[in-house]
Amino acid sequence: MARKTGKSELAAAVALYMLLMDGVQGGEVYGAASDRVQASLVFNVAAAVVCRSPALRLRCDLVSSTKRIIVHKSGSIYRAIPADAGGSHGFSASAVFFDEIHTQRSRDLGDVLITSTGARRRPLAFGISTAGWDRHSLCYELDEYAQKVLPGIASDPTFFACMPEWIRPANTT
Repeated sequence: MARKTGKSELAAAVALYMLLMDGVQGGEVYGAASDRVQASLVFNVAAAVVCRSPALRLRCDLVSSTKRIIVHKSGSIYRAIPADAGGSHGFSASAVFFDEIHTQRSRDLGDVLITSTGARRRPLAFGISTAGWDRHSLCYELDEYAQKVLPGIASDPTFFACMPEWIRPANTT
């Protein structure tokens, strides 16, 4: 989707839902991107929502210095992390939010985080991105797969894609 269309706000809303409403004790929600600054963008939106809500402030601790939101009752956390796959082993993610997937230099972080959801009953991997140009990237791979799932060429009930009409290739048949 194009820049400044609310992708970060959407991701922050879903991340807060997964953090607070998923009903998981010790949930782990991660916001990942190619660097800590980019990973912090969605986190900062979620943190602003928590700061502006008296009800959420009562339920959560906001630790801006380490980019974490901690839920008192469930012990669940939301944490912004950079693209250091080596430092991401050992997680048990209940939800993963990837910002600007097209900037991922490799699929290492995605693979580590997505496989870390294996012990969760209802995990979610959620990615947002503007257009990229690297045909060897994780984003391109996901785009190609989405273009098979959306028209029903491939059937995958675990995969949801939403792509604006103007970026999909025209049907040439």
